[in-house]
Amino acid sequence: MAFSPGTPALSMYEADMTSLSSDFLTRRIATAVGVALIGDKAIVLDARHDRYTMWNGSCASALRDLRSGNPCPVRLDDCRKLEKHGLVTSETHNAGPWLTARDIRTPTNSALEGPEAGRVRPAYLLMSVWNCIRARMALRFATLHQVLIDLPTASRGRTTGDLVTHARAFDRARRFAPIRPRCLPDALAYAHMARREGFAVDLVFGVKLHPFEAHCWVQSGGLVLTDPLDKVRRFEVVLAL
Repeated sequence: MAFSPGTPALSMYEADMTSLSSDFLTRRIATAVGVALIGDKAIVLDARHDRYTMWNGSCASALRDLRSGNPCPVRLDDCRKLEKHGLVTSETHNAGPWLTARDIRTPTNSALEGPEAGRVRPAYLLMSVWNCIRARMALRFATLHQVLIDLPTASRGRTTGDLVTHARAFDRARRFAPIRPRCLPDALAYAHMARREGFAVDLVFGVKLHPFEAHCWVQSGGLVLTDPLDKVRRFEVVLAL
């Protein structure tokens, strides 16, 4: 996926603007598909197939209308192209754990920008390192979609103040893990730990262009938990849960 070393794969599709068909079909975004808008382009993450694509023209316009999650009319020609790639559907479905870009608040601060955590308890350190390793194993042996839907349900319990301390402790503990940092498994590890311990956090996927790059982080409201604020602000949210 886009989170391993090197440039992520991104396929680009342009709508055939010569077609003037007036036929429309009502469609909605498929489950586990997210859309980010950058200029006149629509960047799509299909978590079911671990794939990014970029769309121009009328297909990008259709995706712009559909990204709210509500059903919208789509031109017949565009509908065929988007359905071919599994991005839109006529079926009514439950939202499940998936959030759109509109559900995620613009980040305003980061838990990591402040005093470092003091001494990390040995049990917490071991738990953090194990979760980082476990997330890598899960991504190796299961699909991205399966790993994502297996995340614990987001909780609504402990306070933001506790969450800042918790995030800083994980950031410090992560440095002891004998593995190279990678945004996706590390964000998965922290989201898993935080939700298990009663925190309401979202796992967020973002993209940018020129050059294309994808990133993943954990956020609660406008508070970023696994990255500095200026880093995540370079990305447009494409999907979250």
